[in-house]
Amino acid sequence: MFYLSTLLGATNYEFRMQVRRLALWLTFILLGMIFIIYHQPWFRPLTSPVNDALVYWAGEMQMLLAIAAAILLADRLPRERRTHVDELHATFSNPLSARLLGKFLGSTLATLLPMVVVYGVGAGYILNRWHTLSAWPVALASFAALIVPGVLFVGALSIACTALLWLPLYQLAFVLYWFWGNLLPPEIGIPTMSNTMLTPIGSYTCSGLFNQGSRELVCGIGLHGITPLQGVESIALLIGSSLLLILLLTGYLRWKQGRQ
Repeated sequence: MFYLSTLLGATNYEFRMQVRRLALWLTFILLGMIFIIYHQPWFRPLTSPVNDALVYWAGEMQMLLAIAAAILLADRLPRERRTHVDELHATFSNPLSARLLGKFLGSTLATLLPMVVVYGVGAGYILNRWHTLSAWPVALASFAALIVPGVLFVGALSIACTALLWLPLYQLAFVLYWFWGNLLPPEIGIPTMSNTMLTPIGSYTCSGLFNQGSRELVCGIGLHGITPLQGVESIALLIGSSLLLILLLTGYLRWKQGRQ
């Protein structure tokens, strides 16, 4: 019960801290306006399936807005060091793992909230343009499958890596990693993590769950021959990797505290 109360308290505190940040909302509102003005589904022929437009919208959002999410989450741990809150936490008996997990969950869920707003505006426009409400389950499934696991992964990565790296250096490194490991086609000949199950852009999930027919303009980076099971495995791998990163961060900070 003590672990659970610490986890819930940390999650609630971090959620409220993150969701009140003006920079969080301004960033996603400005990026959302750009997407809403220039996004491709607005110009799709109405003869194309509405489901394809919704899935493509979710994939395009994840392709670029996840970068903003990672950058905005990267200062959560450095802020504690800067304000010496970590020293205050060290005097308490609260489980470190529960506090870090709560920090990860609370701040990441808060960062997802403006993404829900931007996605909802676009999805609402698509449903209205196609004059149907029957596709709203696809809209919800697309967000849950293509966006949430990837944001959880980059959130955990941002919180864990800033325990070792200087914040501006990590933010620059993350942007480079995102384009190298997600958007760089393997055909170029440069080794890359692109088109793997651990790609948070959601290529495996999109192709396996929403586009097995390999139709054009459904998945931003479509893959051929991906099964639904592989799509689910990619989601599980991203979520599991997120929890593993927080576990490794917990072990590192305990080791660091033991040396002080």
